[in-house]
Amino acid sequence: MIDGQFSTATPYSGALLTMERAKKRSWPIVLSYKIKGLSQQVIGRRRVLRFCLNASWLLRRFAFELSCDIFGNSFHDSGLALSERVIKQTIPAGGSVLDIGCGTGRWSRVAARHARYVVGIDQDKVGIQTARSISTEPNLEYVDGDVTKDLAGRSFDVGLLIHTLEHIEDAGSFLSSLHSIVKTLVVEVPDFEADPLNVVRLELNCPYYSDGDHVAEYSLSSLKTQLESSGWLVKHHEQHGGAVLAIAVSSNEEA
Repeated sequence: MIDGQFSTATPYSGALLTMERAKKRSWPIVLSYKIKGLSQQVIGRRRVLRFCLNASWLLRRFAFELSCDIFGNSFHDSGLALSERVIKQTIPAGGSVLDIGCGTGRWSRVAARHARYVVGIDQDKVGIQTARSISTEPNLEYVDGDVTKDLAGRSFDVGLLIHTLEHIEDAGSFLSSLHSIVKTLVVEVPDFEADPLNVVRLELNCPYYSDGDHVAEYSLSSLKTQLESSGWLVKHHEQHGGAVLAIAVSSNEEA
């Protein structure tokens, strides 16, 4: 994997992006519009729309995967809602963190800079092996196993559930099982509403999921509903870069 960096010549920090009104003529674009117009006449607008929706969905996945390969953490840090700042602010002084579905340990290593100790757990044996091979933090350990079965009654101040919930079949039962393990939960999932075309894809029965292994897609409202129905009280939420972030506390802690 090539771990690149975005160009510092044209940084984007939320500033207004301006450009000349007159654009250079693009013959591929001109030709594409002509093909679209002709296709609508021959096979109909609805079929052309389905083709465009499926093509854009597939090309977006390709572009996202290639961006991850080329820019690595630089792309993730700029494109998602979670940040080291959020993690640092969520961990209490001398607190402990459980990174659920930690993968290769990216967020585990970030949390280890601010917590007394961190445990990363995942059922992906290859991911855990990679995490162990590249992690040197003395306050960080990895567990190859199931968070609901293999922690021997251990509990933590903060649980990270980063792009994991959307892969879980019975998310409600899973979230309920975490009450005895973590006090505060930091959850990030892809934002279904980040792409307005997803509503059209759903209407036309086209693929709309952002990963082939997903069993659910979330909006801000559906994530909050899922958490609250499982006994978690959402204290903070935000949407950024195609992701929804929610920080929730266990109702057991509020009682």
